[in-house]
Amino acid sequence: MRMSTATIIANTDIRAGVHLIELHAPYLVQAAQPGQYGMVRCCDALASDPLLRRPFFIHTVQRAREQCTLLVAARGRGSSWLVKQPPGADLDILGPIGHGWEVRPNVRNLLLISAGETIGALTFLAQWAIEQELAVTLLVQYATIEDIYPPALLSPEIEYHVTLSDSGSDKIVEVAGNYLAWADAVCCAVSHETLETLYSRYERLRQKHIAQGLVVRPLVCASGVCLTCAMETRSGPKLICRDGPVFEIGEIV
Repeated sequence: MRMSTATIIANTDIRAGVHLIELHAPYLVQAAQPGQYGMVRCCDALASDPLLRRPFFIHTVQRAREQCTLLVAARGRGSSWLVKQPPGADLDILGPIGHGWEVRPNVRNLLLISAGETIGALTFLAQWAIEQELAVTLLVQYATIEDIYPPALLSPEIEYHVTLSDSGSDKIVEVAGNYLAWADAVCCAVSHETLETLYSRYERLRQKHIAQGLVVRPLVCASGVCLTCAMETRSGPKLICRDGPVFEIGEIV
């Protein structure tokens, strides 16, 4: 992890309030692994508000071009500032940070499960898996049709299965059951409640080295100093910002 400068190449509005920001970021691109994130300074060069950096998962990477993308939803002051930045603007990024997804060498069929707003934590992994000639299925549950991530941004080799939540129901739990016998590994970017439901319902996910889960909590300092992301796991206290945000599912449910 180190501080580096990235230059915006393009800033595209892919749906209301959500932008795909393309960056020329030589250091970040060469060092990043799927599931890691960067802390972006989201204010003008001479400003200090917002004071705290904002975390964004590395969305995709093109190493030969030294380019990567960030998927940014405008939800607060920091992200709202970021989506307004034009091509040519420089960003101050600390990263890559954290423990990302791990795919064992014997895996051939990879199942990815997302709650929609967390899809940015899985897209780099999906890209990497296709490059490694793995079969990839991506299951995503969205609240509305308008929230759906554009299929055109995914490799056509990825099987992309979309479900819509109905009055808060977790349809994705039911759909996931249809794919577990096929999958050699499962990577889940869902709420803790959904993760617990998946783990308790399907014995397959309780087998060793099969399933990993993303812990979704605010990341403040990304250095472990503030301890706001400390959590208890089955093997003892961990810091989400440094030991995670990805863990073996059995460690965190």
